[in-house]
Amino acid sequence: MTNQLTSLFSLATRQPDIPVSPETDAYRRRIQKLPRRTRQVFLLSRLDQMAYADIAHLLEVDVDAVERCMVRLLDQCSDEAADTQSPDSVSLQARRWYVHLQSPQATASQRIEFRHWLDADARHLHAFQATERLWRKLQAPAAILGASGWHRRKRRIYIGWLLLTAFLCSLLVTAEAFT
Repeated sequence: MTNQLTSLFSLATRQPDIPVSPETDAYRRRIQKLPRRTRQVFLLSRLDQMAYADIAHLLEVDVDAVERCMVRLLDQCSDEAADTQSPDSVSLQARRWYVHLQSPQATASQRIEFRHWLDADARHLHAFQATERLWRKLQAPAAILGASGWHRRKRRIYIGWLLLTAFLCSLLVTAEAFT
């Protein structure tokens, strides 16, 4: 019984006391502003190196939803998001290509289309390389955000505890009303 309670009430593991660079902290804060599901998809991909299809299966969503989460995250973390209100369309396309090419839904013809897009303009290559650099920079914030391993658990567990807590609170209120 103790083992069952321990797993149910597990506390977040303490994060190591290593200095965090201002850039890493800024990315961490940007990522924390995103919805829980988007952060979970990102951490499963970045920390656990799970394929999009595996993430979709685990979270019971389609692969397109996983791709949208990843694009949303890259858009939020791009330097353009902090600098201007209207991001560069080439950078947006580069981030979408970067995410889609990692997907199992990327077809051979889409890969050829990507090569044509890449070769069409030097700005395309530059934007795609900037997206790759951004992806590498997100390793440190991912390690901080995923240190407790929360991203590996399904949300249903939390909803169950929420319902149980609400039920117990209602019992307390009802019991107090009768006394």
